[in-house]
Amino acid sequence: MKKISFAGPSITQKEIDYVIDATRNGFYENYITHTRKLEAKLAEYLEVKYVIATHCCTHALHLAALSLGLGEGDEVIVTDFSWVATAHSIAYTGAKCVFVDIDKDSWCIDPEAIKAGITDKTKAIMLVHSFGQTAEMDKIMDIANEYNLSVIEDAAPALGSKYKGKKVGTFGDIGCFSFQGAKLTVSGEGGAFVTNDEVLYNKALLLSSMGRTDSNGVFWSDYIGYQYTIANLTAALALAQVERIDELISIKRSIFDRYEKNLNAISGIKIIKEKKDCFSNYCYPSILLEESILTERDFILAELRKNNIHCRPAFPQMSSFPMYESRHNNNVAELVGRRGISLSSAAELTMDDIDFVSECLIKLITYK
Repeated sequence: MKKISFAGPSITQKEIDYVIDATRNGFYENYITHTRKLEAKLAEYLEVKYVIATHCCTHALHLAALSLGLGEGDEVIVTDFSWVATAHSIAYTGAKCVFVDIDKDSWCIDPEAIKAGITDKTKAIMLVHSFGQTAEMDKIMDIANEYNLSVIEDAAPALGSKYKGKKVGTFGDIGCFSFQGAKLTVSGEGGAFVTNDEVLYNKALLLSSMGRTDSNGVFWSDYIGYQYTIANLTAALALAQVERIDELISIKRSIFDRYEKNLNAISGIKIIKEKKDCFSNYCYPSILLEESILTERDFILAELRKNNIHCRPAFPQMSSFPMYESRHNNNVAELVGRRGISLSSAAELTMDDIDFVSECLIKLITYK
């Protein structure tokens, strides 16, 4: 039986050629050539001034927190719905995560919840463009400006998504992206830190390379830093993928469209769609099982696996993890964590595959 994967890339001869070129020619004096090409391509595509390609998105997020000077005694407003790297990257600095609720229609941070979470210790907002959906950046930036807060956009799965025509990751002080193997554009592992602020860029660049300055001789470091840079060979694969991004987005949007066609009329399924003035790359097409559906979400996922269909449960609330604390009742995040599903959407799935997933899902939600 064919495995219907949750996620996975589209790899063409272009990617193979770029990786072969990097393997043959990407060392010695060309050891950083593909990395610089990737950074330049991302800067052009996103229309930003500065890009640092990193080993992974978590490292980019950590650099964002460090470059903004977050630390002990500071609080950061963080969405309660994300892969835990979002929170960990703040916690690494000693700052405290204040988790707030999400919007039921987008699964992105709720601007009203942000305002309710602000205290005199709040220094920044860490939002996530969840699964390629876009947060309400106008409202978020208005709040940030009103309270003089920095903004980090965790756009890990959202390269190419747009809010009112502008690409996400470019609204706040810093945006961060991922090229992890389940994302829209992949390199196995990889990430990017982007900004239009030269001071933040220079600080992050220094910290990303062990704080090395060579100010008092070769290999001299004046600061504690980190080895967060991407490998040139890895960058070659990411570069090929970014050059194909419009094609890859089209694939994902076609997958979403098929799911929407199949599931839109099914009572009790809420399909997470892009809002007005938003453009989603639909990295992970997702649904919410309304309370009218009596079949348990985890039972559904287990039964789908029996048909070799791999879907994913929504993230649990980070505020419930033992290393963190819950300050607010984030009821929507709790509901989504319990009833949300991200559907199979690997780039190489066929429309017949999507139809099969849909048919199996419909049978299961009416299971008695």
